[in-house]
Amino acid sequence: MTKDYYTGSLASLKEFWEEKGETKSFEKEYSIRLEGIKKTVNEIRTYLRGRHILDVGCGPGIAASLFPTDSRVIGLDFSISMLRSAKNRIPHLVQGSAFHLPFPACSFDVVSCLFVASDYSDKTGIFNEAHRVLRENGFLLFADYSLNDGHWKFKRTIRPLMGEKCNIFLDNETFLSNEMRNAGFGVRETKHVQFRTSFKLERYVTSEDEMNRLKANNLDLWIDVQRCIENMKIDREFILIIGTKSKSNDRSPKIS
Repeated sequence: MTKDYYTGSLASLKEFWEEKGETKSFEKEYSIRLEGIKKTVNEIRTYLRGRHILDVGCGPGIAASLFPTDSRVIGLDFSISMLRSAKNRIPHLVQGSAFHLPFPACSFDVVSCLFVASDYSDKTGIFNEAHRVLRENGFLLFADYSLNDGHWKFKRTIRPLMGEKCNIFLDNETFLSNEMRNAGFGVRETKHVQFRTSFKLERYVTSEDEMNRLKANNLDLWIDVQRCIENMKIDREFILIIGTKSKSNDRSPKIS
């Protein structure tokens, strides 16, 4: 039986992208993270040049389209609609799960996993599979939203106050680094990627009634929203963790 890594079932995550047509809206709204994606890719560029890369959870392929032109990229996503969107950006695409990568062991120089793991309540399988398919001395380039990210701070706090779910699973860098070490990686570097982007109130609050409810339930957060309205900007922050696979940190059993 396949383990359910998504609260509410993995099927509901697939439905979100495949049946509700969220892929198009996701790509349309990519501007709210694009500057951060560019900064993140610039931070990891030296690890990408001339390498054979598996981009896990490639989505519409926008991040991978920023990789150096001499890198050889395979994009993987479970979503057919995402792969259709990515086909003009990534030449080689595969449908598959981040938890059961359809590749032999030691196949890639680099695995990139950018803004994927926060869809899942359990990251262990992602790190284990990345370790398996990486060659010795290969790199795992992992990025996701920080707990301090303004966009998700608002979404994760405001929408539940309005009676809606917000199924995104964010962890701090200490927890994520430890999970990577448990999978057999050495943690080479951890960084915070910060930027500001345009603020649109309707992403978080959809009516005057909701604004009044927010003020009544969480005055501090209401004040933060007012500040963003005034500045028309929101502060964002990503976590970037670079892991390495080598014999010294390989957890696989030794054969005498």
